[in-house]
Amino acid sequence: WPNKTHRIVHIMRGGIVLVALAALLLGCVGLATADNATCEDASLLQTPRKSSEFSLPLNLTLVDGIRKHRITTETFLGMVAAVLIFLTWEFFWGSAKYHEEALTAPRGLPDRWWLVIMSAMIQVVSGSVYAMGAWQNDLRDSLQISMASTTMIGAMAFVGNIAGFFGGMLFDRFGTRAMVCLGCCSLSIGYCLIGIALVSSLAKSLKVILAALGSLVAGYASISLIDNVICVACSISFLKEQAAVVGYLKAVLATAGGLWALLWVQLFQERFSLASFMAISAIAPFLVGIMSLSSMKVLPPQSTESLKERGEIARAVSLIFLLIALTCFDVWAGYDYANGMGVSGWMTGSVALVLQMSPLLLLVTLKESVQGSAGSAGSASETTGSLQNRNGITFQAAFKGIDFWLLWVCQFAVFGAGVATNQNLALILEATGHSSASSLGVALFALTSAISRVAVGILSEKYDAYFTRFHWMTASSFLAMMGQFLVCLMDLTGIMAGTCLMGLSFGSFYTVQVPLMNEMYGNLEFGKMMGAQMSCQAPAALLIVCHLLPAVYRNAAGGKELCEGRGCFQTSFLLLTVLNAVGLAAAVVLQVRNSDSLPVTRLNEARSSKGFSS
Repeated sequence: WPNKTHRIVHIMRGGIVLVALAALLLGCVGLATADNATCEDASLLQTPRKSSEFSLPLNLTLVDGIRKHRITTETFLGMVAAVLIFLTWEFFWGSAKYHEEALTAPRGLPDRWWLVIMSAMIQVVSGSVYAMGAWQNDLRDSLQISMASTTMIGAMAFVGNIAGFFGGMLFDRFGTRAMVCLGCCSLSIGYCLIGIALVSSLAKSLKVILAALGSLVAGYASISLIDNVICVACSISFLKEQAAVVGYLKAVLATAGGLWALLWVQLFQERFSLASFMAISAIAPFLVGIMSLSSMKVLPPQSTESLKERGEIARAVSLIFLLIALTCFDVWAGYDYANGMGVSGWMTGSVALVLQMSPLLLLVTLKESVQGSAGSAGSASETTGSLQNRNGITFQAAFKGIDFWLLWVCQFAVFGAGVATNQNLALILEATGHSSASSLGVALFALTSAISRVAVGILSEKYDAYFTRFHWMTASSFLAMMGQFLVCLMDLTGIMAGTCLMGLSFGSFYTVQVPLMNEMYGNLEFGKMMGAQMSCQAPAALLIVCHLLPAVYRNAAGGKELCEGRGCFQTSFLLLTVLNAVGLAAAVVLQVRNSDSLPVTRLNEARSSKGFSS
């Protein structure tokens, strides 16, 4: 009961502010829609010059009062100050609870569902980074910058992962909750920096630097401090369903990208400014992080019984059903909008948001575990067991092995291809004359990525004896190569088909990567190894997104600001096809090398032959 009360307090504390914010937003949308008005300037809730132009609905006096205030630089600075105050409080005055993670770790089946579902909610806000491709054009127009500067800002979201191992080190030392707190706060600060660049009166060069810095902070927080940490924690917590749980969380991350793209198109693009979208993007991770902190703990070994043993299949099926329903809805909404059959509306965005948050309803069906009242002796034994459960090889030993770098090359190719497609989808479709299809493309990427993550997560666990995770790695590299080839055709059908294949490749690769590394190297320094692997995203973003794509684009533009035609991106994606052929070769070599034994086994055998114990 004390654990349940603590969770309820966390959720209510963030939920009250979230409900107030939602009411405020929908109230403004309703007013603007009723009077055919828009909020096109740099304000979130802007009142027209003549207040009599609107008839104020009942109980919206507070809304009307707040609508008079524009979003300014001070608005974002106030958000940053609030986030820093909370972060300071949590780390300095509340730091004791982070060091007691093993002692107070949740036990029992209900606690497992709290961990999975609240982790999914964290992934929802983390996935906002992957929707940048949907509003890149508006960022370019708002800042009045070139295509090269725009792509550089988008690429900076992944450049920070060159230091991804640092996030892994912090996870190994401080645990899940501390890293989620830091990640959510950093993500909020990153979007605030982009917002300041949009609304401030700074010089254009300073705005670009500020937006790039915000993209860097937001991207590092999303990938290295939130996504990696949550997936590693759940991989350790669910030993019998590693790929299935990680696959579900990765699928939520993928659909979240489609959700944020849909919210931008359906709610914000026509009614509000990009600055207002940045404000919502900054508030959401902060509030969701507050609501989720009480459940962010690694489960002890005693809590890793299979779901089948406790009759929890119905909840798992419900989670998958809701996820697929959301992705299908996103694709339908994007298709209607791209073909001119639908118009942007707050109802469409609201339905998508409700579907994304609907897994929270499953928490109502849970009963609090009676195991939470166990005595201190049991807790002490769990603490010892948790420490003794760390086994495997060191990061230094893994870093020196060829298998580590083969996996690094595979990820470099798959990630580089995926981010080049998804983050620049609006620009690619604009060059081919189909700019209205950008939200559809992002939704298709999210749909195929989500389906593949769930399917591969389940299939890789059930049929591992016949089709190992190394086989899945090879298959994802092949899909990436074919996806880039189809995109380089530069027609609408090829772009959409290639985007779908890239979604399948992205989903399957990042689903099997986490449990595969756990199998290969153990969990002794798991966080650091995952962070080091993710560092490949930085050079991929720099070389591909910051240099290759802009260079080809400028050459094809012939001195013009905007490029039109197939030549804008065709050469780039042809080269990316060759890069993914190299990644496919690396995946095949990795599969052959590990067909009989894994690196952790080979290293232990080598130590034994030298007279050392494993």
